[in-house]
Amino acid sequence: MTETERICGQLQKCAPMAKEEIGGREVQAFLRSPEREWMMKGQRYYENRGDILERRRWVIGENGLPKEDRTLANCRIAHGFVRKLVDQKCQYLFGRPFTIRTENPDFERALAGFFGREMRNRMKNLCKEAVNKGIAWLAAYVEDGELRFAKIPSEQVVPLWADEEHTRLDGVIRVFSREEFTGRDKKEAVRAEYWHKNGVDRYLYKDGTLIADPEEWGSSHLTIDGRPYNFEEIPFIPFKYNEEEMPLLRFIKPLADDYDLLKSEDANNLLDSPNAVMVLTNYDGEDLGEFRRNLSQYKAVKVSDNGGLDIKNAPLSTDAVNAHLERTRKDLYEAGRGVDTQREGFGNLSGVALKFLYADLDLDCSGLETEFAAGFEKMLRFIKCWLALSGKGDFSEEDAQLILNRDILINEAEAIEGCVQSAGILSKETILENHPWVENLGFELGRLDSQAVEE
Repeated sequence: MTETERICGQLQKCAPMAKEEIGGREVQAFLRSPEREWMMKGQRYYENRGDILERRRWVIGENGLPKEDRTLANCRIAHGFVRKLVDQKCQYLFGRPFTIRTENPDFERALAGFFGREMRNRMKNLCKEAVNKGIAWLAAYVEDGELRFAKIPSEQVVPLWADEEHTRLDGVIRVFSREEFTGRDKKEAVRAEYWHKNGVDRYLYKDGTLIADPEEWGSSHLTIDGRPYNFEEIPFIPFKYNEEEMPLLRFIKPLADDYDLLKSEDANNLLDSPNAVMVLTNYDGEDLGEFRRNLSQYKAVKVSDNGGLDIKNAPLSTDAVNAHLERTRKDLYEAGRGVDTQREGFGNLSGVALKFLYADLDLDCSGLETEFAAGFEKMLRFIKCWLALSGKGDFSEEDAQLILNRDILINEAEAIEGCVQSAGILSKETILENHPWVENLGFELGRLDSQAVEE
């Protein structure tokens, strides 16, 4: 028995107070966990709010202790590498409309009602969430008599896994904040929902404890015509970035921080000119602080007889900085499995060279596609259940596949020539699927049929 199974078993069988205490401890542990911290960091870096923005500059003060010096230049230059790498993967997989393939036309029409433009956009956002946070969550619910799916922020979901491979759920605790009125005062309250196979229990979360809310206590997963129903599975669907549920930032943060730091330090050196050593002779002042203030404010310094100011300059080592930045950038794209579009000669690459350049991105997205296929299968089970419950058909024996049409840069002339040469060898559908000008296979086949009739 796994630790999660033990916890879920206790939550299901123990007395109400013990259930609330155990659930409260699980929520508290998750809120303080390194996994959730990485989720928040991943989102922060995606928004280009890296650690460099919190940097301060220090000098040696009295008694050899460090002291912050706000008079020094403090450039904090953040680069959007994380955003570019994340968007690259999402656009590569979901930039072009995906296809849902099934042999049953009725099932295909039923699925089309669930995967409209809004849901397709939500799938792309799920991909972004998964890459940023390691795992994304989709919740199934019923609203206005229709089954819908909502993306739940990963930092709100405490999964209670039933197996070590994290493929089956015994339960989910969702914890979130919302503003509520207490009398005339508006305050932020922390709510918790414990989703299990018998329904959902709702709590207030305070000081590490779940407090049962009598006004919003237990309920079922969904209601149809006033009758409560529960799904056979917990209505939360995971979409993982990788098997380990690790965000992209875990692999590239040291490199991204190094690039930001060195670029910022280089800018500071240009502004502060620390390589310039000032030699004072017969300074007519009290201390060096007054000297720096006069030099900054009046662009002048007062000296006594035969006094003067001599500046010794040492050249900045820009070549070494540029070489290090270039190497760090290369390592960053390699660790992040992305494509650096600023590399030399990128615009003149042939089809074979482009495929080689996209090899790492393609490899990473292949694993991501496999994880999303598993999430899609779980979605199908909820959709089939709903279609049966609502009397729209029994498709329990039908199967469907999610086909992601990857959006890769190609040499169009070579691709079109390959399609022409494949005529008579491959089917018309396969050739059209690989033609760079075809965006919608069904629409293009319809136009060809209409053209044939007219001719």
